[in-house]
Amino acid sequence: VDLAIYAERRALMARVLDEAGIRYALPRGAFYFFPEAPGGDDLAFVQRLLAENILAVPGRGFGCPGFFRLSFSVETETIARSAAGFKRAAAAK
Repeated sequence: VDLAIYAERRALMARVLDEAGIRYALPRGAFYFFPEAPGGDDLAFVQRLLAENILAVPGRGFGCPGFFRLSFSVETETIARSAAGFKRAAAAK
């Protein structure tokens, strides 16, 4: 497994989240982020992401309401294309 690919994807996803103003802790060993849901309602935020064709999982399913799980194991181009959708979803809080 080429870990450099995942490091690149993680860095790009971090940039996308930063640009959308979404708070997170940078993952060190996992292939997903667990950011704070803007506005505090993880289910509502995940629904806004879905409207932007971005799939994420509400944190309440993992015992962490107010957060959401987001994988970066997709193609780099997919992450890059998601930037505008994250900004719109975060702004709608």
